[in-house]
Amino acid sequence: MRFASVFDERAFLDGPAALFTPDPRGNLRVDPERSREMWLLVPEPHSREPGVFVLTDSATGVQMVLATNACALALAQPRGAVERQPDYDTALARVRSQWPVALSGSATHERGGPDPHPAPVVLPE
Repeated sequence: MRFASVFDERAFLDGPAALFTPDPRGNLRVDPERSREMWLLVPEPHSREPGVFVLTDSATGVQMVLATNACALALAQPRGAVERQPDYDTALARVRSQWPVALSGSATHERGGPDPHPAPVVLPE
Protein backbone atom coordinates (compact mmCIF):
# COMPACT_ATOMS: atom_id res chain seq x y z
CA MET A 1 0.00 0.00 0.00
CA ARG A 2 1.08 3.54 -0.67
CA PHE A 3 0.35 6.26 1.87
CA ALA A 4 0.00 10.00 1.28
CA SER A 5 2.37 10.85 4.14
CA VAL A 6 4.38 9.39 6.99
CA PHE A 7 1.54 10.49 9.27
CA ASP A 8 -0.98 8.33 7.38
CA GLU A 9 1.36 5.33 7.37
CA ARG A 10 2.03 5.64 11.12
CA ALA A 11 -1.69 6.02 11.77
CA PHE A 12 -2.32 2.79 9.85
CA LEU A 13 0.44 0.89 11.65
CA ASP A 14 0.19 2.24 15.19
CA GLY A 15 -2.83 4.54 15.44
CA PRO A 16 -6.38 3.87 16.56
CA ALA A 17 -8.77 1.85 14.43
CA ALA A 18 -9.52 3.89 11.32
CA LEU A 19 -10.56 3.80 7.68
CA PHE A 20 -8.28 5.02 4.91
CA THR A 21 -9.31 6.11 1.41
CA PRO A 22 -7.15 6.98 -1.60
CA ASP A 23 -6.44 10.53 -2.65
CA PRO A 24 -6.50 11.47 -6.37
CA ARG A 25 -3.04 9.95 -6.81
CA GLY A 26 -4.05 6.64 -5.24
CA ASN A 27 -2.19 7.24 -1.96
CA LEU A 28 -4.04 6.29 1.21
CA ARG A 29 -5.09 8.93 3.74
CA VAL A 30 -6.92 8.70 7.02
CA ASP A 31 -10.63 9.26 6.34
CA PRO A 32 -11.69 11.00 9.57
CA GLU A 33 -15.41 11.32 8.78
CA ARG A 34 -15.90 7.64 7.93
CA SER A 35 -13.68 6.58 10.83
CA ARG A 36 -15.67 8.64 13.36
CA GLU A 37 -18.96 7.29 12.04
CA MET A 38 -17.75 3.70 12.31
CA TRP A 39 -16.45 4.25 15.85
CA LEU A 40 -20.04 5.14 16.78
CA LEU A 41 -21.41 2.00 15.11
CA VAL A 42 -18.78 -0.54 16.15
CA PRO A 43 -18.12 -0.76 19.89
CA GLU A 44 -14.61 -1.03 21.23
CA PRO A 45 -12.31 -2.85 21.53
CA HIS A 46 -11.35 -2.84 17.88
CA SER A 47 -9.05 -5.73 17.09
CA ARG A 48 -6.05 -4.86 14.94
CA GLU A 49 -6.55 -6.62 11.62
CA PRO A 50 -5.46 -4.81 8.45
CA GLY A 51 -7.51 -5.30 5.32
CA VAL A 52 -8.44 -3.80 1.98
CA PHE A 53 -12.03 -3.69 0.70
CA VAL A 54 -14.10 -2.41 -2.18
CA LEU A 55 -17.20 -0.56 -0.97
CA THR A 56 -20.13 -0.42 -3.39
CA ASP A 57 -22.47 2.42 -2.48
CA SER A 58 -26.03 1.09 -2.25
CA ALA A 59 -27.61 4.32 -3.56
CA THR A 60 -25.37 4.96 -6.57
CA GLY A 61 -23.51 1.72 -7.28
CA VAL A 62 -20.22 3.65 -7.28
CA GLN A 63 -17.28 1.68 -5.91
CA MET A 64 -14.42 2.96 -3.79
CA VAL A 65 -11.40 1.52 -2.01
CA LEU A 66 -11.39 1.28 1.78
CA ALA A 67 -8.30 0.20 3.65
CA THR A 68 -8.36 -0.30 7.40
CA ASN A 69 -6.28 -1.38 10.33
CA ALA A 70 -9.42 -2.88 11.96
CA CYS A 71 -11.60 -4.93 9.58
CA ALA A 72 -14.67 -4.66 11.82
CA LEU A 73 -14.95 -1.00 10.83
CA ALA A 74 -15.04 -1.76 7.11
CA LEU A 75 -17.42 -4.70 7.47
CA ALA A 76 -20.03 -2.61 9.31
CA GLN A 77 -20.57 -0.05 6.52
CA PRO A 78 -24.23 1.07 6.75
CA ARG A 79 -24.69 2.45 3.22
CA GLY A 80 -23.17 -0.17 1.00
CA ALA A 81 -21.73 -3.62 0.52
CA VAL A 82 -18.07 -4.35 1.16
CA GLU A 83 -15.99 -7.07 -0.40
CA ARG A 84 -12.54 -7.95 0.90
CA GLN A 85 -9.74 -7.85 -1.66
CA PRO A 86 -6.44 -9.75 -1.59
CA ASP A 87 -4.37 -6.55 -1.75
CA TYR A 88 -4.49 -2.81 -2.39
CA ASP A 89 -3.49 -2.95 -6.05
CA THR A 90 -6.28 -5.43 -6.83
CA ALA A 91 -8.84 -3.22 -5.08
CA LEU A 92 -7.63 -0.10 -6.87
CA ALA A 93 -7.71 -1.82 -10.28
CA ARG A 94 -11.25 -3.05 -9.63
CA VAL A 95 -12.48 0.42 -8.68
CA ARG A 96 -10.75 2.10 -11.60
CA SER A 97 -12.28 -0.41 -14.03
CA GLN A 98 -15.77 1.03 -13.38
CA TRP A 99 -14.89 4.20 -15.31
CA PRO A 100 -15.04 3.98 -19.12
CA VAL A 101 -12.26 6.53 -19.70
CA ALA A 102 -8.95 5.82 -18.02
CA LEU A 103 -7.34 8.65 -16.09
CA SER A 104 -4.09 9.89 -17.58
CA GLY A 105 -1.19 11.64 -15.92
CA SER A 106 -2.57 14.94 -17.21
CA ALA A 107 -5.71 14.53 -15.10
CA THR A 108 -4.01 15.97 -12.02
CA HIS A 109 -2.61 19.43 -11.54
CA GLU A 110 1.12 19.87 -10.93
CA ARG A 111 0.47 20.66 -7.24
CA GLY A 112 -1.37 17.40 -6.72
CA GLY A 113 -5.01 18.44 -6.93
CA PRO A 114 -7.41 18.17 -9.84
CA ASP A 115 -6.33 20.10 -12.90
CA PRO A 116 -8.49 23.27 -13.02
CA HIS A 117 -8.32 23.19 -16.83
CA PRO A 118 -8.29 19.53 -17.88
CA ALA A 119 -7.96 18.61 -21.52
CA PRO A 120 -11.29 17.66 -23.11
CA VAL A 121 -12.04 13.96 -23.35
CA VAL A 122 -12.91 12.78 -26.83
CA LEU A 123 -15.13 9.72 -26.94
CA PRO A 124 -15.30 7.49 -30.02
CA GLU A 125 -18.44 7.86 -32.11
